[in-house]
Amino acid sequence: MKNFIFSKKNFPVTISIFLLIIILLNILLSHQEKHGKHISSSQDQTIIYGKVNKIRDGDTIVVGTIPIRLSGLTCDELGTPLGDDAKLFLHEKILNKFTTCVLDGSKTYDREVGKCEVDSLGDIGILMISSRLCGRCPKYDKNRHYLKIQKSAGPFIGVMPSYCN
Repeated sequence: MKNFIFSKKNFPVTISIFLLIIILLNILLSHQEKHGKHISSSQDQTIIYGKVNKIRDGDTIVVGTIPIRLSGLTCDELGTPLGDDAKLFLHEKILNKFTTCVLDGSKTYDREVGKCEVDSLGDIGILMISSRLCGRCPKYDKNRHYLKIQKSAGPFIGVMPSYCN
């Protein structure tokens, strides 16, 4: 086999095989980047990893093709100054970066629900609350993950939806 690969006669075949392998790996990585790579799951949780391809608003992102509602977080609606600022801020910070999300198994509308972290920035919910653009939604932050950061940032200055209480 070694003589086959390195012989002058078979060199074009070897190069073709090598290029085919590179193309296939590129297609596989591109698919994972577009659709989000499923890392693991249990009965209640699924962990995905992928590129943030879209920011819908301050508390909803799209990883690959999967829309994710960031749990425990509330941001004002688009069309309001604070809601528009939250989307723009998130767009500037995380668009096209890779994130790991732990989905809790629930859905709201077309969105999976979970917490996400970006390697260089950490938990997106913490980022948004500490920026004072979004607030902690107590009803959906049952383990009080965001309580300390909300106290540190001060009261949420936006509109707290009734579903958060």
